[in-house]
Amino acid sequence: MHIKSIVSDEDREELERMLSLGFIIPNQLFKTRQKSRMIIYIFTPVEFLLSINCYLSESYLMFGIGIGTCVACVAWIIWYQMIGKNFEKNVHEFVWGRSGYETVDIDENAIKIDEDQIYEFKNIDRMFLYKNFFFFITNEKKIFIFKTTDMESDELIKIIKTTGILFEKKEKPFNIYKYCKKGKSFLNTHNLQVTI
Repeated sequence: MHIKSIVSDEDREELERMLSLGFIIPNQLFKTRQKSRMIIYIFTPVEFLLSINCYLSESYLMFGIGIGTCVACVAWIIWYQMIGKNFEKNVHEFVWGRSGYETVDIDENAIKIDEDQIYEFKNIDRMFLYKNFFFFITNEKKIFIFKTTDMESDELIKIIKTTGILFEKKEKPFNIYKYCKKGKSFLNTHNLQVTI
């Protein structure tokens, strides 16, 4: 089976959202990640001032809740500035800046990408299908992705079902990283192989 991926800009935006940190801040509430981050940056000092006001008004319960919220927001801001921002930049480059692999060939034993990368089915832990995007997680917990047409998807699903790989079809966007081994950091795009 030979696959040539054709990915539209809308597909790339959806893929980038799924691979980036879209599940950590409420994007859908404010439409974009930038607006969501801006709200957090503005909300944190305002919440701190309100908490101080609660303390001065002797409303200690509200003060505790406010300070707790501020601490959580500051922790998220520090984490994002130190780790998350760089990861999102790398994901953006993978999805938009690189053409990826030209060809994907699949037989009953393996997936071959550009003839130099071969993923045998026995080394693939699980696979997900979402909108003709196939997400594969290897036993080494690397993720590789490619897109197919409807006919190619059906044919690939038939091949996958004969291999014993865990397969799940997703109807909604999902967090691919939660299916990877716990304790292993995926904030490194060396673990991503995106074929687009």
